Amino acid sequence: MRPLVRILIVTDDQFSDVHGGFLRWVDQDPADVDGPFARDFHLGEFVLCLEETSWVGFDLSITKAHRATDGTDGLDAAQIRADRGADVIGFRFDQPFTIGRRTQTLADFDVVMFFSTEFGEPDLDTHLAEADAIARFMEAGGGFFATGDHSNLGAPLCGVIPRVRSMRRWWSQTGPNGEPEAPPVFGSTRHDTTRPGADGVTNFEDQSDDVPQPIKPKLYMAGFAPGLHLGKVRMLPHPLLCSPDGRITVLPDHMHEGSCEVPDNLAARTFTLDGAEVREYPDYVPDDAPAGYVPQPLAPEVVATGEVLDGVTTPPLDPEHHPTDPDAADGRVFGVIGAWDGHRVGKGRVVVDSTWHHFFDINLSGDRHLEDNDLPEQHLQKLFGFYVPSDDGTREPNAAYRMIMAYFRNIVYWLIPAGRRGEFFWPVLDEILRHSRMREELAAIAGGFEQLRLEHYLYFGQLADRYFAQARGHCATFEFLIKLPPDLGVPVRDWLRLNFDWWDPKWKFRGFTAQRRQQWLGAIGAAPRMDLVPTLMLGAGVIAAATTLAKRNRDDEKREQKARVAAFADIWRRALSEFAKVLAAGSDVKERLARLAADDARLK
Repeated sequence: MRPLVRILIVTDDQFSDVHGGFLRWVDQDPADVDGPFARDFHLGEFVLCLEETSWVGFDLSITKAHRATDGTDGLDAAQIRADRGADVIGFRFDQPFTIGRRTQTLADFDVVMFFSTEFGEPDLDTHLAEADAIARFMEAGGGFFATGDHSNLGAPLCGVIPRVRSMRRWWSQTGPNGEPEAPPVFGSTRHDTTRPGADGVTNFEDQSDDVPQPIKPKLYMAGFAPGLHLGKVRMLPHPLLCSPDGRITVLPDHMHEGSCEVPDNLAARTFTLDGAEVREYPDYVPDDAPAGYVPQPLAPEVVATGEVLDGVTTPPLDPEHHPTDPDAADGRVFGVIGAWDGHRVGKGRVVVDSTWHHFFDINLSGDRHLEDNDLPEQHLQKLFGFYVPSDDGTREPNAAYRMIMAYFRNIVYWLIPAGRRGEFFWPVLDEILRHSRMREELAAIAGGFEQLRLEHYLYFGQLADRYFAQARGHCATFEFLIKLPPDLGVPVRDWLRLNFDWWDPKWKFRGFTAQRRQQWLGAIGAAPRMDLVPTLMLGAGVIAAATTLAKRNRDDEKREQKARVAAFADIWRRALSEFAKVLAAGSDVKERLARLAADDARLK
């Protein structure tokens, strides 16, 4: 049985005529698209993406919660649920809620995502109980995502949640404790990322066409390339920005975004929870910290930046529905995605985004407010967003939207609690086995694995790596291998984590240069190639899953698990033995080359 990951998506209303929700705007009756219940700020496309994803290693359960209460807009509870597409209404983070006959709390979920559109400055007096409930959820390992928009949109609650409050700007002016001011809605300092459409002119409604804004992912050194690119440094983005099509380098554009950042004075930031003072950013000490290592607060990161083009203006085509700002924006670079890896200090991970317009239907599937406008040809794509004509006469997501949807999925993948990740090991390997090529190749070893050589283990490992790349992107293999289940009980489990966790902040410190050098020596052929060990581990895992497939005992999962772990341990030992033979042969070659070099030196 595949593990079930449970996520809770929460939104609210901004005004009586601006409603958050979970339904698709493209499905709304044309008579309602301009009314007070228009779905332009709904998350229908985002939810559909999550619902239609084939998740690698688990199934996903989505609960949709709305904060509107019974009687809002003159509607009763059933009407609000239907209008917003919510499973539950009147949601509060500190209170249990019931769906059907089941009562639930935050503790029942792995990941919580909050898209608050509410206006107002951060308000701890009103929202203390909810902020504390979210803090407990994060302290217990739960993953949390939050976003707003310009100035103080979403700020009343988000602006008081530990970590969220400092990883993103929430105040419309400098806060009472010196909190930095968020980008405004209008004026030259707004964060206007709108890019021109097909006509080369920038209008507000270009946020709804098929042209995204470019973003720049932060890159991390990920070892060295062997072969043709001998010794060249390999770079990977943050796991949030890996996709089957490569690095995610685009997001929807918008006239006035917010801003993500790394706050200052990390060591002094605390919050009070259940009467105790808790550090917002605890110190992180790597397991293999060298002598003299000085612990540092685990800092959040800006993992991608966006750019405001200097002088951009975005006059609307439809001023009835969209704002007008005559000011040209000042050029600048700012943070669009922030992340904090709380797993390293026993907490939940946190992700923030500069705007919920990266997720709303009006930015993804088109601007239906324009349907009653007589649009010329160059503006028609604004009705359809990232959905472009396909060969069969329908519309399909373009390449940019496929990348954006990969980002949506990655938020879920990355926020899953650390304690659950080991559960996905065997389900992932079972998925790999279901691919036709893998089944055909593994049929050759149906009689046993005793005669397998090193090249067989590496070959199956490469096939598995290719599966990860096609399903999620090249980061996924490393994410999988640095979170192996504890019951595997092989020493290499910790060694993989210490050497192939490319996103570990320890690599910034000079004490780890010896490991980097060992990786480089392997890449140029002067030492064992460390990067073969992850491939070897994948190959051994796939073979272990295949050899136990016919003997699976679905009526006794514990016994089945024990049998698979035992098979893996045996196969891994054999794989290491084959690797050791090659290393021994390599050592002999190394000694002969050393003697040759010594003889050459004497001749000089």
